[in-house]
Amino acid sequence: MTEKGFAYLTRRIGSTTYKVKVHFSDAGTETMADKIMRMIQNEALTNSPDCGTMKAPQMSRQSGRSA
Repeated sequence: MTEKGFAYLTRRIGSTTYKVKVHFSDAGTETMADKIMRMIQNEALTNSPDCGTMKAPQMSRQSGRSA
């Protein structure tokens, strides 16, 4: 699966299948978790403030207080 410093990962989320090409660097110092957090933070900064904000609670069952 790995050749010349990269690999392909395939994941299905819902009805969509994603094929991601992952590159590796011997000189890199950032962990995968650090890299993902940085990407999420950068994405949040480049999108509008309301991006991903839920308007109402998304609950699958009633809470104990709402009886």
